[in-house]
Amino acid sequence: MIERFIGSLFLFIFYALFAFSNIVAIIGIFNLIYFRKAKSEPLISEKEEALVSILIPARNEQENIKRCLYSLFDQDYNNIEIIVLDDESDDDTFSLVKKISQEDNRLRVVKGTSVPKSWTGKNWACHQLSKLAKGDFYLFVDADTKLQATLINETISEMKRSDIDLISLFPKRITSTLVDKIISITIGWLIFSCLPLLLANKNPMFSSAFGQFLLFRRGAYKSIGGHEGIKSKILDDFELGRSITRNGLVLKLFDGTDRISTFSYSSEKEALDGFSKSIFPFFNNRIMPFLILWVLFLSSSMIPFIVLFGDLVDIRLSRSKEVMTYLIWGSLTISWVISSYRSKQGITYGLFFPIVTIVTALLGIFSVLSFAYRNVRWKDRNVIDTTQESSNVEEID
Repeated sequence: MIERFIGSLFLFIFYALFAFSNIVAIIGIFNLIYFRKAKSEPLISEKEEALVSILIPARNEQENIKRCLYSLFDQDYNNIEIIVLDDESDDDTFSLVKKISQEDNRLRVVKGTSVPKSWTGKNWACHQLSKLAKGDFYLFVDADTKLQATLINETISEMKRSDIDLISLFPKRITSTLVDKIISITIGWLIFSCLPLLLANKNPMFSSAFGQFLLFRRGAYKSIGGHEGIKSKILDDFELGRSITRNGLVLKLFDGTDRISTFSYSSEKEALDGFSKSIFPFFNNRIMPFLILWVLFLSSSMIPFIVLFGDLVDIRLSRSKEVMTYLIWGSLTISWVISSYRSKQGITYGLFFPIVTIVTALLGIFSVLSFAYRNVRWKDRNVIDTTQESSNVEEID
């Protein structure tokens, strides 16, 4: 009886994996064509100078923020204000930005206040920034990003021309650690092979946005409640994108891998902390959706080994199942290669997707356990247990 149950379970997983592999390959090919079409219609630059408030939350970003700020100074869109909020940094972030602000009067830096109960740190920092912004458009940018000089001009023009409420760009990730590299490849795969991007503005389930570049119309941002409306959510960018779609507003995603770069994690520990706080929330902290994808994910990594070493471990497949196994391998390879290519992480990594999936699956378990034990740390702060009360934002002269 037990053997029959196990056999039926494995057969079910096998057929599910066959269907899944074909679906992700089809979505990957479709998204490749979709992004190529979008790229063939370049963003148009126009000189309509509405005020754009560029809002940057910064916690311990002394190694990154200088690069970000100078890329903003170099923008060919001049009517901007840049506000950096120092989120209780332990390093020299505030003093560094203060010094740089003397070079351009469009930049100012403020000291943030302690995170109130029920808020995550980044959402609270962004909420404070929004209260200080004066622009017609709000552009939230992460401190570890570098923008192409024409980007703001182009996206503002596209937003006006196409009546868009939120524009977000998928960035090119510049990786320096093994964990960061592996997860960056997986993020690219989840975006380019698991989300039909044409439906991103049709259904909140498929909506996504990226915190490195979130350009809102001021009215749209306020109508969804801003960051206050998602104050306890860890994946703020995805939740904001979903809120835009849920409220019937217009979201548009662009491939930004040639327009914006993000320099994410400087150590393996930082990468592990960063992804631990993101993987489980990607599934809305629901264990069943996580387990379903986790089983398919881990099973997919076994397929090449079954094909290549099945005889050694005495695995016998019928002719039809052997053909299906090769089709699964081929479809998964197509989806991973497309995703690696589109995210500019290198096609070679897509070919070795079984290793990537195994490592990511292990990190996924680590993420779930981190939430189970309520020990999800980022920038030396537990993002789950925020108990301090809020006070007003103070600008430092």
